[in-house]
Amino acid sequence: MLTMGGPRTLVQVLLLSAIGVVCISTLVSAITNTTSGPGSVTYENSNVSTPSNGFQETCHPVNLKDASHRISAAVDTLAGELSCKRGRNESFPEDKFKELEQNLRQIVESTLKVFFDLNTNQSGFNVLDVFGVLDSLSLGNHSDSRFVRLWFSLKMAPLLPHVDENFLIQLSSQNFSCSSFQELIEAMSDELESSQGMEKRLIYSHFIQLYLSRKNLPEPGCTQNVNGSVEWLQRNFGNFSVFASLQDLKRINSNFSAKMALEQLSPNQKAELMLDPDSGALEDVAIVREVFASLTESRDVEQLNQFFQAFANISKQRNITFLRNPDVRDTMLNLTLTALAPEFEDFEPEDFQLWFQGNLAPVMASLHPGSLAVIPSNISCVSYSAILTGLEQSLQSLPLDLSQGVRSSKKSLKETFTRCSVPDSFMVS
Repeated sequence: MLTMGGPRTLVQVLLLSAIGVVCISTLVSAITNTTSGPGSVTYENSNVSTPSNGFQETCHPVNLKDASHRISAAVDTLAGELSCKRGRNESFPEDKFKELEQNLRQIVESTLKVFFDLNTNQSGFNVLDVFGVLDSLSLGNHSDSRFVRLWFSLKMAPLLPHVDENFLIQLSSQNFSCSSFQELIEAMSDELESSQGMEKRLIYSHFIQLYLSRKNLPEPGCTQNVNGSVEWLQRNFGNFSVFASLQDLKRINSNFSAKMALEQLSPNQKAELMLDPDSGALEDVAIVREVFASLTESRDVEQLNQFFQAFANISKQRNITFLRNPDVRDTMLNLTLTALAPEFEDFEPEDFQLWFQGNLAPVMASLHPGSLAVIPSNISCVSYSAILTGLEQSLQSLPLDLSQGVRSSKKSLKETFTRCSVPDSFMVS
């Protein structure tokens, strides 16, 4: 079939047909329920009356809601037929299945767009209810991972930007098997791989965490049929694992080993590992080297920054002013300055402030004049001042027996940057 704009696609034809059927049924319903009276017109060969203003009477938000719901329900029916065909015919071509799945999904996406284009802010409809997202989930077997994957693709994925806390809490109470739950997590991870939206954090806090914390599951925490901590983390958390705290992971899975899953941990989780009394990391240089190797191998300084910000924050919460093990402290400071050295040339004053007045505070007791050799000699005096302030702040918090290295470093810094020195009489107290 050709139009002025070119040939119609199969999806367009299906969608237009579906809309036509729904609109006709809506109109017939309106006609059938209309009685004769003032302002009505009676057709010549019929006893049925219709309002004199015809189609304008159907211009109500409830009609839009009902039509969208019916199209969505029709997609459910077609999806059921698709699943049935594949279930009964093991040789059903996978590429054909994917093609039909995409056609059905485009119908949902197109209907969703029409719904929002025609809807008004005053209608007050919940789009997740209009499209029957949770209702359609009840049409299949929650333990069937293929059904759950298809349901997500057709019904939940197009509506992910509209999920809220209440919907996700209801989703977490569904009786998924661990295999279907893991299939759902994989699908969500793929769908939101490049998303930075808040829905990712919500999905973790109001769905994944709640589901895995349930004690009434056949496999609480979904810890069975997985090979170690790495696979457990990947299959049950996917790309959402960065939002979990290390304590969450250990609470859900008492056998979880952060050391074994080190490469999978976020910078924040690695900071938690370092400060976890059970890990013994603050007394073990080998663990420190492993953690820092994982942080610096990508040469992404932002990972190191995130680690130290979390490390400093947790240290403050636990009233840790400085690390007491000198070997661990020396190793952390040396590895950090070595990783930062290539970046110092491009540092702004606020960057030096962030590191020397904040991030490095727990390890500043290991500073010595040689440590500052990595600081470029051409930094601005504002940057110099940011470093100097950090050293002075450390001197206020360190015990006398641990402050000698910082005192020597402060003296060396002033001698190196004489051009930035200000006579004491000009210093603001």
